[in-house]
Amino acid sequence: MLRLEVRLLAVCAAAVCCNRLPPGAVAVGSLVISDANLARVPELAIPPQQIRREMTAALERTRHFAVREGASARVRLDVESARRLTGERESADVQLVLELSAASPEGELERTVAEGSGRATTAPDAGADAEARIAAFDAALQVALEDAARGLAWQLESRRKTDDELVRDLADPDPRVRDYAVRSLADRRSPAVVPQLIARLEDDNPAVALRAVGALVAIGDRRAVEPLIEMTHKRPPQLVAQVLYALASLGGPTAEAFLYTLESGATDDEVRHAATEALTELRRKRDDASANDVRPTRSRQQ
Repeated sequence: MLRLEVRLLAVCAAAVCCNRLPPGAVAVGSLVISDANLARVPELAIPPQQIRREMTAALERTRHFAVREGASARVRLDVESARRLTGERESADVQLVLELSAASPEGELERTVAEGSGRATTAPDAGADAEARIAAFDAALQVALEDAARGLAWQLESRRKTDDELVRDLADPDPRVRDYAVRSLADRRSPAVVPQLIARLEDDNPAVALRAVGALVAIGDRRAVEPLIEMTHKRPPQLVAQVLYALASLGGPTAEAFLYTLESGATDDEVRHAATEALTELRRKRDDASANDVRPTRSRQQ
């Protein structure tokens, strides 16, 4: 009898241990996979139950997530593409997005999105073997899930870091770590990190450079105006147009003068059109601000 009780206690202890969350981990209650989404990527041909198991494994391997029934957080999978790539060796390519919906410490719903990509070579002797192709897509899917789960984990980590730690991450060799650091600094809107964000305008990765533009706009510090103007001299028209709208948002005489010059003098039609729109927006905001400054004075005089 005693042995039986000891055995039961050991089983209960093991169950509690298995259910215990890693420190700081998010408990995920549901993994959402849309049948309609999977129908748009017929090459994948993997059952939803299997995909769910692989999602669970990818999330839990990060040690930042634990899939637990009844938890409020959820992760949604959206497979953007599943393609066969031909060449010397055929391969399977999978692109996907994981979206985490979870309550913040303040109780507000937060959404975190991470992209993942994976590629796996089809077995050389596969020929027309459908199972071999499905195996390659499954391998590519697992790589993509690991990639996206790691992205979610990095973003959660970045939110817990201090400003100094995030500034150090701006020099990380991995562009995604730099990107997530810029996102977190933008959310905090600290003017103290403006010089470090300005330095990221020269980032080798265009996505990080553009993210830095958005962060500087979010902070609203006009020290960024001249570096943004300098940035337009080295970038393609599509990116220049986005920088011009950032200048309109920051405002000020220097930004206005530059936009006015481009409105009439830019050689590229797209840049000239963007400069016109940005200049109109800048002047509208300036006039609105002036009107708001005048109204209280008139009220006091009355």
